[in-house]
Amino acid sequence: MRIAPFQPTHHSRALHKVPLNHMLAPVAVAVLLFGALVTDAAAQAPAVAPAPAPAATAPAMKPLGGERYRIGGIVVDRKARKMTIPARVHVVDKPLEYLLTVKGGMKEYESLLETDVTGTELNLACILLGLERDKSQDPYAQFSQGRVSGPRVDIMLRRKDGGRTTSVPAADVLFDGGQKAPEPVEWVYTGSLTHDQDGNRFGADVTGTLIGFVHDPNTIIESTVGLGVGAYGSVNGNAALLPPTGADVDLVITVPEGSARKK
Repeated sequence: MRIAPFQPTHHSRALHKVPLNHMLAPVAVAVLLFGALVTDAAAQAPAVAPAPAPAATAPAMKPLGGERYRIGGIVVDRKARKMTIPARVHVVDKPLEYLLTVKGGMKEYESLLETDVTGTELNLACILLGLERDKSQDPYAQFSQGRVSGPRVDIMLRRKDGGRTTSVPAADVLFDGGQKAPEPVEWVYTGSLTHDQDGNRFGADVTGTLIGFVHDPNTIIESTVGLGVGAYGSVNGNAALLPPTGADVDLVITVPEGSARKK
């Protein structure tokens, strides 16, 4: 509907003869009509769906040449079937449940080593080396007693001692001089899952747990048997084989022949 504007017949003299409320009446009607049109349009407009949450940023993978890549702080050598993860000694002489966690993670106080690497970065490095989660592995709970299955990996701890570099199996540095593992420690890739209380995020990123031995379903690598389960405090770290707390070390993870999928 169009509303004719108010037009005086005799210009300024007519303005003095017309009451003020008569002059404003057309304006008021226009305002009311405009408001009604806006309200009606808003009522008929379809509801706008909320914007989806941004997807997690994929870790950057930088080629280094010769089938070598850098993912965060991890160096992956596909030809040698191994990766090197920078870490630091974190907890010794206290009960442990993890070999490696993220710095500041919720289980860091129970981890021998800490790292700045994320769960997503470590998992991508594992996938790059051909590791795949064992689809026959049933879901398991933390501290479960059964064996965990998956493609096997070997883990060594490498440290610099003066002018030389020494390497020892990761299992050897988990037990002090008077204790030994109940059986040879085997490490397998379990791949973590989405977190049970945060289904949109990778479990290892939520908890910060990367390599463990109490069958935490959020870790990426686990021991096949639960070390120290039922004997809390039996895994303390071997101070004789480790540098001081806070010292830099490397974890070198190697995929044995036949343990990974074919390239």
